[in-house]
Amino acid sequence: MIKRLTAICTLAALAAAAPASPPPAIPATPAPVEALLYAQPFCLEQGYEYSWRAERPVVVEGYILVLQVNPDFVYPRQVAYPVLYVGDQTAERVNIGYESGRVIAIVPEKVDLSRVPIWFGTPNLPDQVDAETISAEQAKAATAGIEPFGSKAVDASLRAGGEEMTFADQADLLRHIATLIRKYSPEEKVLADSLLMIGR
Repeated sequence: MIKRLTAICTLAALAAAAPASPPPAIPATPAPVEALLYAQPFCLEQGYEYSWRAERPVVVEGYILVLQVNPDFVYPRQVAYPVLYVGDQTAERVNIGYESGRVIAIVPEKVDLSRVPIWFGTPNLPDQVDAETISAEQAKAATAGIEPFGSKAVDASLRAGGEEMTFADQADLLRHIATLIRKYSPEEKVLADSLLMIGR
């Protein structure tokens, strides 16, 4: 049910965000994100199936990140697009972020943010990405010299995010993320309002 509702929200956001002009070319990958603005650890009382990688792991904890990005990587496209990676995980892009240049993402694991890179990889459909694909993309990122953010940036993002939060379930998590979309990507008010209504 949540997956269907989030798909509806995403389609509404795509319709609202898609400019009339021709789409920009997809930039070359791999490429790092520009900045890590916010990082908040979370845990869930009820886990959910993660649809942003082929293995469909169950999410019970992780991070909410706010990332500053080159908008051309997140232009709303209805084709394969650059996959966002955080270490050995795909990250779920909850919002579009094209107008603001800020993406709010879910990382389905408590990775050590000071030790893993965050980057855009080869265009693909995230639900087709498996561990083998991730390993290959990590190798490409390493060859390209993409490195983790320094401890100063990570510490600042964790201060911005605050203490770990516990959410009842996926719907509760998404409602919280809606407040972050309002703050960091206010152009996506339609999406934020839709997410606030999930499960209610």
